[in-house]
Amino acid sequence: MSAQVWLIFCTACVILFALPSPISFKVASYASIRGKVALIAAVTGATLGVVTTVTAASIIVAGAEFLPSPVLSIVQWTGTAWLMLFSLWTIATPAAREANADNDNLRGKSFGTTFTDCFVLAALRLRYFGFFVAFLVQFVNGTRDVVEMVSQMQAVVLLVAFVCLLAQACFARFTIRSVRRMSATKKLKNPRRTHFIAGRAVTAGYRRIAA
Repeated sequence: MSAQVWLIFCTACVILFALPSPISFKVASYASIRGKVALIAAVTGATLGVVTTVTAASIIVAGAEFLPSPVLSIVQWTGTAWLMLFSLWTIATPAAREANADNDNLRGKSFGTTFTDCFVLAALRLRYFGFFVAFLVQFVNGTRDVVEMVSQMQAVVLLVAFVCLLAQACFARFTIRSVRRMSATKKLKNPRRTHFIAGRAVTAGYRRIAA
């Protein structure tokens, strides 16, 4: 691929992993509460989980090479639409649905359990899986070796994810504050659920008075 295409891919990966997310929040929480050993376990587990997701997405993308050109164009346009929805979803969804308190309430108690907890969280992120399927398929055009291209992209994702997660873990307090602030802001911007609960409470009160 050209240097320009590689720059676009690397920039997208940096933005994706640098944004506050449940993964970065989890890694930062372990680093802040448990110390350096947990930091290593959390960052390693989360990074390998992300690479697992990318590998699964790459298998599907490699199969897209055998699609007829018209079908591949439809798939790529569909992927572009998904990337747009992904951007809106990322903006509209709270970064941390279950923000941990400052006390020790994390699942991992040892190196192995911390590694597993972060690995499972990252590997099962369907949002990342959909992103990489939609993103990688944009580079399939039948003129390059897809397996080689995907392998190179996996290496880039591994490096970028590790660096971003390590930075977020090293600056754990800043990461946690950013995630909580982002989540609180999004919840305030979308108060429909609060209004619904308040409406139900008022209705119940009127019914009780009428009874």
